[in-house]
Amino acid sequence: MEQFLGLPPDGSAHGPAIDGLIVLVHWLMIVLFIGWGTFYVTTLIRFRKSKNPKANYGGVKSHFSTYAEAGVLLVEISLLVLFSIPLWSKRVDAFPAENEATVVRIVAEQFAWNVHYPGKDGIFGRTSISLIDADNPLGIDRTDPNAKDDFTTINQLNLPVDKPVLIRLTTKDVIHSLNLPAFRVKQDAIPGMLIPVWFTPVKTTDQIREEMRRPFSVASAAKRIKKVTLPTTSMMTIVKGASRSGEMAMQDYTDTTGVTVVAKGDMLTGETVEKLTTAGIKEVASRSMAKMENYFSMEDVTTPSGEQIVAKNDALTEDNVTKLVAAGIKEVTARAGSNMDIFVLMEDVSAKSGTQIAAKGDALGEDVITKLSEAGIDQIVVAPATPTEIACAQLCGLGHYRMRGYVTVQTQDAFTQWYNDQEAAVLAQFAPPPADSSGAVAPADTTSATRESAH
Repeated sequence: MEQFLGLPPDGSAHGPAIDGLIVLVHWLMIVLFIGWGTFYVTTLIRFRKSKNPKANYGGVKSHFSTYAEAGVLLVEISLLVLFSIPLWSKRVDAFPAENEATVVRIVAEQFAWNVHYPGKDGIFGRTSISLIDADNPLGIDRTDPNAKDDFTTINQLNLPVDKPVLIRLTTKDVIHSLNLPAFRVKQDAIPGMLIPVWFTPVKTTDQIREEMRRPFSVASAAKRIKKVTLPTTSMMTIVKGASRSGEMAMQDYTDTTGVTVVAKGDMLTGETVEKLTTAGIKEVASRSMAKMENYFSMEDVTTPSGEQIVAKNDALTEDNVTKLVAAGIKEVTARAGSNMDIFVLMEDVSAKSGTQIAAKGDALGEDVITKLSEAGIDQIVVAPATPTEIACAQLCGLGHYRMRGYVTVQTQDAFTQWYNDQEAAVLAQFAPPPADSSGAVAPADTTSATRESAH
């Protein structure tokens, strides 16, 4: 049933209980849909006009519908009392002891997840709003002794497997919603509130990725290769105040002083048309937009003199199309993109000669797909590169789609090594400067901290 519902693999200790409740609710909905649907159709047939030309105000004497409604109510109460409430109670009451858990702070903001680790001492250092800047998004006060070993990550949450995780969740601005689908965790982050969330990961990210293996047909991708016709250049009359959206200039245009008013490749918007007509230009060489960004060239395209315009596997962006059209190229062999760059190979792939084409873990970029296709590989096995993600389940602004992060669950040894490396880096960065031979303190290193980006 979980597969039918499309649930992601479960990686937490409490996940089976959550999934079980979801399955029970869906079974109830299926029974209700079939039951009430059957009742509705039966009513339409039984009480149709041709069979009952005269209205009967006595109605149906049977109490079946009443009993059915009472039965549904009892099932819903049972779901609440026996499943939902006990499960919810355990999640909000039975928190693990901090000395037995991995404790982190997660501070949401538009549009990122800031993760704060306390270092080996297990104590979070003091923070201050006045210290918040681009290099210190949480405003950690490094003068506080408890903050000397604190470190932060951006959109990256590293955790050890088989150990409880205690998250202290809050937000700097608006309401966000921390969503960890693979661990069945979802909790709103509310400004001014510190909300505890906990779970125990029981699978590593690598194990979850293995469960999400799926075949990918390289042969199907190869079938999308075709000759693509490029737009042509034509002379177009322009009128002041009229926009030519969808058209692009195919040469530079200057005013009487020699200043460029519109450059090659610029869109002929109302603003650019205004500039052209003001400069006394009434006719321009233009082409329509190609809208081929999702196509990739399957060949190197050069000018007659041998100068390369577009390389194999280059996307046919508007800039590249402009170069091709300007060079007089009328069509190119291209392939529609597969949009598989968020997947990685789950096994090594070699050509028939034995030469390795791609290795396990390589991203399935368009160049890799091209190599596999040319080598005659018809099918490969792939999986999501980041199967354990952080998503925001709250629509928190126009850039909401960017607010994605990644959870990396590792073995305890691997997590300890990563933790020690992060702590050592921050200790080295903020260590007091050594004194020189005369006893004077050397100038402090003013290099700003490098924020760790999502991988």
